[in-house]
Amino acid sequence: MPRVLIAEDSKIQAEMLRSLLLDAGYKVSVAHDGSQALQMARIERPDLLVSDVTMPVMDGFELCQNIRKDASLRSLPVILLTAMTGVKDIIQGLNAGADNYVTKPFDNAMLLARIQDALLRPSQAFREEKLALEATSDGKRFQVHAGPQQMLNLLLSTYHNALEQNKLLRSTQVKLTQLNCQLQEEVERQSKALIEEERKLSAEREMLLKQRSAHHEQMHSSLIESVTAIAATIEVRDPYTSGHQQRVASLSVLIGKELELSDFSLEGLHIAASVHDIGKIRIPAEILTKPGRLDPPEFELIKLHSVAGFEILKSIHFPWPIASIVMQHHERLDGSGYPHGLKGDEIITEAMIIAVADVIESMATARPYRKPLGIQSAIDEIQKGRGIKFSSEVVDAFMRVHENRLWSPDF
Repeated sequence: MPRVLIAEDSKIQAEMLRSLLLDAGYKVSVAHDGSQALQMARIERPDLLVSDVTMPVMDGFELCQNIRKDASLRSLPVILLTAMTGVKDIIQGLNAGADNYVTKPFDNAMLLARIQDALLRPSQAFREEKLALEATSDGKRFQVHAGPQQMLNLLLSTYHNALEQNKLLRSTQVKLTQLNCQLQEEVERQSKALIEEERKLSAEREMLLKQRSAHHEQMHSSLIESVTAIAATIEVRDPYTSGHQQRVASLSVLIGKELELSDFSLEGLHIAASVHDIGKIRIPAEILTKPGRLDPPEFELIKLHSVAGFEILKSIHFPWPIASIVMQHHERLDGSGYPHGLKGDEIITEAMIIAVADVIESMATARPYRKPLGIQSAIDEIQKGRGIKFSSEVVDAFMRVHENRLWSPDF
């Protein structure tokens, strides 16, 4: 029975991997950092190493390099698990001597297939003649030192990883589009039926108009409930921040009222705020719930959620620019925000409102890596950025909400 050594610092991820491999019939050992994994490999002589990349003490790249330097371990096949998918990361895996590269979140069947394939033969990474190549991406040059088979294996695995990751996004987009079409078809069907009834029953015209209005309200409520349900599915993946989107939505509407937005605009603002983090469905759960500050590659991955949210929502025909508002809620007046570095009037008013509400709620409540900073710290932050990063009008409107005790993070 083959023995697999897992190197994973996240206890939750490590246990999930261990259970998956035990059920598949493998013997399994678990190390929680690269240094511990190297020592265990020297003692236990596993048939395969499955290693996370981002770990304390010694990361996955360094662990792989040490495996290849050790004469007694250099033929050990190594599969890297990581949420990092940039060209630089893939090339670093190649140079370290990895045999395969699986992107988180991964499909269980795909990972088991990669493991089974890796166990069929010893690693060829140290046997193959290394080619010294230079790769260029986005105007940057990278040095590659790897064998032909190793490069082919890693590049093919990266391609398949991308396909698997896109399945979840495509599935979500399809479901949202189908829901929108069903709602539109139902509204159109009921509207036509009511118009026909008006022609036949002129005496009941007033009653039928009331019914139509009630039905429209019901369908509208269904749309709002559906959006709320979608938002809830996102927060299930990150229970630590459960209720965040709804609290941001509540505060955003109060700010909007202070700015005298129309009822129509307030409704669109509420919907956009309720799903402003929907793009986090593409972010690995272990990053969302990491009990510590994110490192730069993890933070860059988190920043993709605003664009991912736009991609999910852009095909839904709301009467408001919901997708654009969601994409812009991390933009800042001075252009220091993301994803496009928009400035001033380039940013939608509703996005400016959500930006302030998001900062207030996030700082005033707890996060996996810290206790709540408190409402006063949040106020100090937006006051410091008033007229620079945040709209002066929006900040002043929030202060009126706060002074009138209209909102609290505990609501």
